[in-house]
Amino acid sequence: MHLIYLDESGNSGGNLTDPQQPVFVLCALVVPEQKWQSLETALAAAIKASWPEPRPDNFEIHASELINPKNEIFRSATPTHRLEFISAWLRIAAEHDLKLVFRAIVKHRYARWLHQKFGAGVIINPHVAALALVAQVLNSHLRTLPGSPLGIFISDENHQVARDVDKAIRLLRGVDGPARLTQIIEKGFFIESHKSLVLQLCDLCAYIIRRHEQAAEGSKSKPVDAELWKLVEPLITVGDEKFADMMSWLESEQKKERPGA
Repeated sequence: MHLIYLDESGNSGGNLTDPQQPVFVLCALVVPEQKWQSLETALAAAIKASWPEPRPDNFEIHASELINPKNEIFRSATPTHRLEFISAWLRIAAEHDLKLVFRAIVKHRYARWLHQKFGAGVIINPHVAALALVAQVLNSHLRTLPGSPLGIFISDENHQVARDVDKAIRLLRGVDGPARLTQIIEKGFFIESHKSLVLQLCDLCAYIIRRHEQAAEGSKSKPVDAELWKLVEPLITVGDEKFADMMSWLESEQKKERPGA
């Protein structure tokens, strides 16, 4: 069994014109079951080394706080200190041979596609489209591993998309053809991010990737963004996300819900 942690960055829901978040990124961190415990232990040790006890009860690693801190505990740390911590966490990910799969969606292009396919006023949360694409790469990756292990999705608790995510997994497990998910358990799990260090690690990766993707689209960037990308890039696994198949599937499902669209 492989534990697949999912988190997003740049989620503005149905608002596809947010100038501050022009790109949505869904990130999946693949953790082999037998490495989970040592991974959690190493992540916790890195926190203890950088922010010794006592820490606030609600202490949590947020990527945005590490890069642009507002919380006092992170603001009191120097930029070098925070960058060293990020580097330590990403080294731990590499040492545990974690795989990272992501999909970036440029919102204005996605909005244009929605309008062309379904007309004005139809919004499908980018999270759903990104999940369908990411799931294909994950499914193919699991099939190439010895024994073709199954994977289970563990997501940050997001009531806005939880129903759509579960529905998409269930439907993709039932379709015929190359889009079918054969390695993903049909029911995902949703937990609060402060309860999972691995989810917090996934959040960190998603944030760094979004900053990189936005810079590629012309948004302003900082020198640190390029440094952080170099740390994340080696973890990334690229595969066939069957883009045309998944967009056709998304279109057909939407038309089932809206006959005549």
